[in-house]
Amino acid sequence: MDQRTVHVVMITDGTVVEYPPEIYLDERQARLEAERWAWILAGGGWAEITTPFDGRWEVAGRDVRLVRTESSGDVRTGAWVGTFWTDEGNPDPEAELLVGRNAAVAWAMRGPDAERPDEIVDLPWLLASTFRAGDRESYAVAWLAKVVV
Repeated sequence: MDQRTVHVVMITDGTVVEYPPEIYLDERQARLEAERWAWILAGGGWAEITTPFDGRWEVAGRDVRLVRTESSGDVRTGAWVGTFWTDEGNPDPEAELLVGRNAAVAWAMRGPDAERPDEIVDLPWLLASTFRAGDRESYAVAWLAKVVV
């Protein structure tokens, strides 16, 4: 199947994904929904919303992220969004699209340098692995996404 561009809306607080990621095929709709999330998190515009760069809204300690990514599968058949949080707290990748639970499990269990996870959380809607190296931790987190077509 050919690659298809999709747009992921994520709300994060540090390295925590606060709400299930949303996947949109239409960029305008994704941007509108990201702006709506920012407005809702701002208490209907009560708190300040800043936009440090295109595709990012910051409000009340949270980030609303609009991430463009590619999919080679049908996102309507169980799409997951994976984010790897480095030991410095940065997302890399910020949003990797994973089609199907099996792909999400394999992705979440694969750590940096093919390490095995020290801790695993396995829920029907969330897969998370913690990788430790000394006093440093990194995290692979995959969420079952909401797909809006």
